[in-house]
Amino acid sequence: MSDISIVIASHSGYGHTAQIAAAVADGARSVAGAHVHRVDVASLSDADWELMDAADAIIFGTPTYMGTASGAFHAFAEASSKRWMTRAWSDKLAAGFTNSGSM
Repeated sequence: MSDISIVIASHSGYGHTAQIAAAVADGARSVAGAHVHRVDVASLSDADWELMDAADAIIFGTPTYMGTASGAFHAFAEASSKRWMTRAWSDKLAAGFTNSGSM
């Protein structure tokens, strides 16, 4: 298998989603040839955006607050709109996870 780059782009308000992101990263790293990076979508740098642009897969993670993604994750989604408009991420594998304190 050739090398694959995976970015886990997540927000964690109280640390619970970060724990899930760490477990997802550990699982992804168990695959031979996987290079895994985690980025916090609440404080993205230019280097973080470049990692996501170059990645083969992006795994998105957010806590569920009041039935929807966190505000920081919504802001990230809006900030990614230029990539959506140019289809910059169209050939990437995508996945996601969330967690909530209630049903």
